[in-house]
Amino acid sequence: MTLIGKGLVMRARAIATAALVVLFAPCAAAQTPGLGEVLVTANRSDARFWQKERPVVGLRRQADGMVMNLTISSDTRDAATRKQEIQTALLAAMDRAAASGFQLVTGTVQLEQVTRQNYKDLPLLSAGRIDTNKVDLMVRGRLEGSASAMQDRLTAFIGSLKSNGRATVETNLATSLSVDNPDQYRDQIIAMVADDARHAAAIFGAGFTFNLTGIDGQVMWSQASPTEVFLYIPYRYAIIPK
Repeated sequence: MTLIGKGLVMRARAIATAALVVLFAPCAAAQTPGLGEVLVTANRSDARFWQKERPVVGLRRQADGMVMNLTISSDTRDAATRKQEIQTALLAAMDRAAASGFQLVTGTVQLEQVTRQNYKDLPLLSAGRIDTNKVDLMVRGRLEGSASAMQDRLTAFIGSLKSNGRATVETNLATSLSVDNPDQYRDQIIAMVADDARHAAAIFGAGFTFNLTGIDGQVMWSQASPTEVFLYIPYRYAIIPK
């Protein structure tokens, strides 16, 4: 039984914003959607997931996955035994993840799967005391259903992991969304921006066109809802006379 077992009664529901990376919609629907009815005493910047520098046009889509933080630690006095306990618990977690449809991953931007070929490369970090070490990683699952349902699945999986000796498995319940290869949507995003710029110029009449800049920039991402990401290029355009 892990230390998380008794602590799962009260679960945090907050979804952390992450870099990470399925239904394609037409241009208008793929832009940042309207907020619905708003309070005039509030500001747009008070809206959840609002970002000042994010442009209006981009691709809003469901994230591909969700990850939850995972820590395996041991306070065994002997350093060699401590390392062995952590790695044994890690191997058992990898096997259970593979059988349960999850993956163990690491990374701060680009995710890398933890495998039997690379698990020994994970750094053994200090866990606050001279005789305590830990390994920090994440559990990744394909995003299905609501954010809270997915978080429950990840939490239940981590709670099922077994300890080894004095090695324990814990999570702070923090989650992030992930998206597979954001650059694959570059052409789609450019086409959406071009359509919007043409539409805006047409509103001013046949004598106007647009000047577009920044479209050569890299694909960026941000969280748009508990289960969605917003992929965009930091473009700017101005409507000008022909």
